[in-house]
Amino acid sequence: MDETRQAFLEATLPHIDVLYRVARHAGHDHHRAEDFVQETYLRAYANFADHRGPSTRAWLVTICLNLVRSDGRRRARRVAEVPLSSDDSYPVGGRDVADEALAGVDRERVARALDRLPEHHRLAVVLMDLAGLSAAEVAAQLGRPRNTVLSWAHRGHRELAALLATEDADREL
Repeated sequence: MDETRQAFLEATLPHIDVLYRVARHAGHDHHRAEDFVQETYLRAYANFADHRGPSTRAWLVTICLNLVRSDGRRRARRVAEVPLSSDDSYPVGGRDVADEALAGVDRERVARALDRLPEHHRLAVVLMDLAGLSAAEVAAQLGRPRNTVLSWAHRGHRELAALLATEDADREL
């Protein structure tokens, strides 16, 4: 294996689970999320020689998020597609803090609630809580001030909790 490919794999493979979670929660579909991760790695490999940032994870998340957004714009311009099935499973591997916190919660309920958040609140929550990016990194990715991102994440957490509480109350009726 040549040195460039080896360096690329060593720098990027530790972040594959983070990319999948970002793509899954920003893109809403398990199969599309896998496609986004694959396309992210293809684009990252093609541009690896030019990568000069301090955080490879943030660089990869930026590529992935741009792909998800571009896909969303394309899909908004065409007739809606209905998926044949939805698989809300996560990749097999080690569990991180977000996985542990969600272990007792029905993932499908959380995913549905996340889908109902305004896009900017959802992205702030997903990037900070699931991808593990700092508020400063998310701010740089979204082109917004750090305090705005913190506000969006706070509101997203409140809205998410309210949606889950409402669903629980509706179940009890």
